[in-house]
Amino acid sequence: MSQSNRHSFLTWSAVAGAATFGTPLFGAGLAAAAPGRPPKLASLTSDWLPAREVKHSPTVSNSWGAVGSSPNVLGIRNFTLAPYVDGFSDSCELNVDGVRVTTSESRWSAYEITRKATTASGVAVQTKTRLAFERNELLLRIAVSNPTAAPIAVSVNANPRIAKAALPAKWEWDPPRPGGNRTFTAKVSGSNLLISDSASSAVTAFAFTPAPMLTTASAGGRAQWSVAAGQSATIDIVMEVGQTSTGAPLADINDGNGVVDACNATLGTFGAAFSTTRKKWEKRWQDAFTPGNGHYSGSLPVLTNTNDTAVARLYYMSILSVLACERTNLGPEFSTILGRPTGPGAFQGLDRVYVTGAPEFANTVSYFWDTSYSSIILTLLDPRMIKAKAVYWLTKDIYAGYAIDWVSGRTVGPWYSANDLTVFTTILNYVNYSGDVSFLDTTISSSGKTVLEHLKSIATNWQRLVPQGQSLADYGENHNLLEVLPKYVHQVASFNAANVWMMQKAASLFDRAGDKATATDLTDRAEALLSEVLKLYDKANNGVWNCRYSNGTTVAVRHVLDFAIAGNLLAPSLTQEQKTDMKHFVTDELLAGDGMRALSFADSQAPVARTDHGTSGAFVAWPSLTAQTFARFGDYPAFLSLLKRFAGMTRNGPFSQSHEILQSARVSVTDRPALNTAGAVTVSAWINPSSWPKNHWESSIIAKDRWDGSRHEGYVLRGGADGKISFVLALDGRFIDVITTATVPTSGWHHVAGVYDGEKVQIFIDGTVQTTRPAAGKITPSTGTPVTVGNCPTDSNRRFSGSIDEARVYTRALSATEINAQYEATTPATGAADSSLMLRLPFNEGDGTKTTESITAQAVNIEGAAWSSSRTGFGTALALSDAAADHHAVIAPASQWQVFINCAGGNYADVIISDLFGYSPEDATARLQNATMPRGITATLSGVVLNGKSQSITSRPGGLSLA
Repeated sequence: MSQSNRHSFLTWSAVAGAATFGTPLFGAGLAAAAPGRPPKLASLTSDWLPAREVKHSPTVSNSWGAVGSSPNVLGIRNFTLAPYVDGFSDSCELNVDGVRVTTSESRWSAYEITRKATTASGVAVQTKTRLAFERNELLLRIAVSNPTAAPIAVSVNANPRIAKAALPAKWEWDPPRPGGNRTFTAKVSGSNLLISDSASSAVTAFAFTPAPMLTTASAGGRAQWSVAAGQSATIDIVMEVGQTSTGAPLADINDGNGVVDACNATLGTFGAAFSTTRKKWEKRWQDAFTPGNGHYSGSLPVLTNTNDTAVARLYYMSILSVLACERTNLGPEFSTILGRPTGPGAFQGLDRVYVTGAPEFANTVSYFWDTSYSSIILTLLDPRMIKAKAVYWLTKDIYAGYAIDWVSGRTVGPWYSANDLTVFTTILNYVNYSGDVSFLDTTISSSGKTVLEHLKSIATNWQRLVPQGQSLADYGENHNLLEVLPKYVHQVASFNAANVWMMQKAASLFDRAGDKATATDLTDRAEALLSEVLKLYDKANNGVWNCRYSNGTTVAVRHVLDFAIAGNLLAPSLTQEQKTDMKHFVTDELLAGDGMRALSFADSQAPVARTDHGTSGAFVAWPSLTAQTFARFGDYPAFLSLLKRFAGMTRNGPFSQSHEILQSARVSVTDRPALNTAGAVTVSAWINPSSWPKNHWESSIIAKDRWDGSRHEGYVLRGGADGKISFVLALDGRFIDVITTATVPTSGWHHVAGVYDGEKVQIFIDGTVQTTRPAAGKITPSTGTPVTVGNCPTDSNRRFSGSIDEARVYTRALSATEINAQYEATTPATGAADSSLMLRLPFNEGDGTKTTESITAQAVNIEGAAWSSSRTGFGTALALSDAAADHHAVIAPASQWQVFINCAGGNYADVIISDLFGYSPEDATARLQNATMPRGITATLSGVVLNGKSQSITSRPGGLSLA
């Protein structure tokens, strides 16, 4: 990267961070906070997000577990509050006049999911979803406004499949969800619905106000209300989960009375219960920053006295992401309901733990890797908890799995190569940031070794992994490493560098303990290994390290992990030239909008779709570790700019397992009834593609398609696979996909059209029919979904690359003669006056950020696109490309095995404390690293507690000070 480009990167990042990512709501909340106090939770929300930018519907948690939402405006999924767990099916879906209502925009907060939608007839729906704090209880509030001249029927499908999965059920990465062979039965009990599981004692009760008409089906029930013409209504629903009075599957409806009674009691004071949920979440949040708060065993510093809202928001959202992973229902008092065995030595859990994620996966487990990434704030917040967790880890075989399940106490999953580094890091951070140096002398009863001896064993474990005649640890195949990257294997720089660092740190601990011989031995081994690790760095790779295979061959893998671990931990041993080249690799190949990719597109394995390890995004902690590595390289201006850049991800809500990079490039026309044609349709455009993606479905030209589980809606004209054209329609709720064998080349203008007449589907290229397929049925409307040109309205990664002109939708099937006439035409007038033409985008403005839809004269925004010349006689067109696209990060979908909330998001706060404010205590003494180097921010971190003493760190233009 040239110096001028680097300057532009830093300038853009700083401006974007300050102007865009410090949202007005948060800025006002920060300003309104009492002196020395954090902002209120009401300011720590996501933005209102349009449905097209929501790849992972939001989740709400309550310290006992979490529940996710579905694309439906009220729907829920993945109810997971151990031992209660549902299947992957959706429930509580809302319908208006029998049609499911899909969310148009949503907003996340720690205590609430808010969703909005408007039906094709103009009925407005807003819902709020809360989990009662530390209860197995869901609270739903629906506001419906009916502006039409007729009454409407509003219904909710109450059909959750919630089971009790007590031990010996296995809680691991995948919770023990009930399978499709389980039978669930719905019954009406007075004014309540009661749903029971045939194979467990779980029962789910519903209570409603106002009272609805209740009906039941085989596996669920339905509640229905009528809202009069011109009227509005508010509907409140309580869903209570518990078990029968007998502890066995429901045999008599009265066995569920305890759950029903609790449900009705909450309904009777719904407003108060709804408010209490928010107040208890707020208190827990404030407790986290209050010394002697009565809940946590410590407290967190408050970031104050700053106008840098981007960094402040990043800090507080990072902490909030960790608090959303707190679980208080896995301790000894819950052992009976969790099904734990009793007797001497039986595992009874910890009073409080922080799990890896929620709600889809990892709900009751703590990964060693993820925990380490938030171990600084966990130590400051809850030192007794993190100490107890560390002790328990050392009683287990950390090479037998990657995590601990806190229901059973078992080690779960396969071994990860990161285990040594992450267990060592967590324990070292506990000792340093708590000041509990004596912990190192604690003897672990199961092994008879002290904690310090365990750290030595961990730091030197690599030696057993060194192949005969070689010098570096061999970490095996990709399932031990990055899973989806078959070339990042064997002798990798990241974890071999970690072995150097661990031995250096262990040597320092032994030296302070007075064991000079062990310290010297570890230092010598670290130096010897360091020289071998540095051989993996090859300047010819332009900032990237090699992997060495068992046969001695080397392969460069252009992944962030070596930068974020090897670069970070070995920074003092790297030359300035190496650091510069490594930074260029990140800025030139990995950064994208407000996020980053884990794997460069320049890597030989690219593209790799999985968002946490591949080219479409990055694991949650790797952007923060990347920023920290810039700091460890001494580049604090770039470090601060990266923090501000990554603060943009908080517009989506909490930190998830990963964020996916979307290339936002499109023109979206607001839906209206005329665009939801049922019997026939023609979709056409002129296109000049610059490239085609690998698959035929990846490049949407004109799209109004949407899918929600097994229900399909709308239509799309698209291309890919070397230029094959595809036309897809949802006929009677199921997609039919017609594909050409003929292709459109990546140069020159070509006319494409998809036609459906009620009997067949046809695709035309340059006026000639290329494929015909018999088909029948009504086109299922995608009500509320915009017509989107150049992209997909529900998956922003399906972007067309190239230029588009004269995008049109007709509500009839044009004939072959009419299609050919448009192809042969020398002006765009042909077909433009047809009465069935319901959408036309001529793109004739030639400049500006808006274009006009001709039929309605509606001005619509152009996102991430530029203007280009069209074919002769047609004026200008719209060009979509990587260069023009707006890149921004969104929470990655669960379909990529990603969770909505991940505790590793605490790493941003860790890095802000340790590097932006330089706080690096050691040997029970508060210290600042590089205190004389300005950080570029004016701010104070107050309430930093070490050994009972509270101090403040202030960042000013001249550097850092501790008082």
